[in-house]
Amino acid sequence: MATVSLLGTPTFDTNANNKTVTATPAVGDLIVVVAATSGLAGGTTAVTDNQATGGTYVQVDSDRTGFSTTGVLTVWVRNDTIRSATSTVFTAAQSGSSGGGLVVLKVTGMSIAGLSAVRRIAVASYNTGGQSTVAAGTPAPVLAATPLTANPIITAVANGTNSTTTVVQRAGYTEAFDNGYTAPATGLEVSFRSSGETSATITYGGATASQFASFAIELDASVPQYDYVTPGKADKERLLYKQGAVGRSSVW
Repeated sequence: MATVSLLGTPTFDTNANNKTVTATPAVGDLIVVVAATSGLAGGTTAVTDNQATGGTYVQVDSDRTGFSTTGVLTVWVRNDTIRSATSTVFTAAQSGSSGGGLVVLKVTGMSIAGLSAVRRIAVASYNTGGQSTVAAGTPAPVLAATPLTANPIITAVANGTNSTTTVVQRAGYTEAFDNGYTAPATGLEVSFRSSGETSATITYGGATASQFASFAIELDASVPQYDYVTPGKADKERLLYKQGAVGRSSVW
């Protein structure tokens, strides 16, 4: 079973430009980063880390916008699992912003990374969903399909309030971050559930009086840790290499 948890201390403040989180992941961790900005059209342009064996990320879902001043909420997943349990700097490229930051999550028990780590429900279609430019009310991002109960869900809300404490996470979810800054007023709430979700509509437990955006994504923990690997070769999207390992073949 895959398990989600917070990695390091989130950075989210009114300072401009790139933001970082420094933390030490474990070998095999899959990293998911939630990033938000104010005052920057296009929002976070990239997420990277300084691990010697990689450190590139791909954006999942689309930009979720319409909060604070030119607010943009995004989510990113690492293109490889962690190969070295060393202190790592995770960076969200936010040059030109009026504030923002990132929340770094680690997922254990995943055997695939990049977009393949998100549950695919059709060719080039992934189980994600979200909201943009909602005037006020209770956030409720809707996934494209009902999630598998064994899969993790990661969700976030960004709004035009200095703190998102009125945005209560959905029942059964763990809150990873809930804070904000004043100039311009911007808040971010990030939460997750490692398993047990049965609804495509991720309705939060409280409303926000300010304009907001939200997203939810379902990760795919159904691929065995050791599925079929062609002897002497490894899929470019596979993270674990076993010479001649045999199990259920996965399909991407």
